[in-house]
Amino acid sequence: MTDHALDRAHQRGIRQSDIANIINNPIETIYDEYTERYKSYGRAIDPYTKEPVYVIIVHTAFNTNVKIITVMAVNSKGGLKAHGFRNF
Repeated sequence: MTDHALDRAHQRGIRQSDIANIINNPIETIYDEYTERYKSYGRAIDPYTKEPVYVIIVHTAFNTNVKIITVMAVNSKGGLKAHGFRNF
């Protein structure tokens, strides 16, 4: 994980165990041609609200030497759609 990704995960309350689980078992992974990065998402429980959230992970590779660039949480399928995902 980059320092940026570690900072964002901490700020957003996203656990590293959730990140590892989503990278290894994503619901969907897409390639963003504009940024030349992969984006994967999965579900996690927000540690603050105890509600389910979708966690999006931006990374450099798929299935090999994954470098995590950043992570974010969205609360709705609309948030996933805005990032280009289609499988909800």
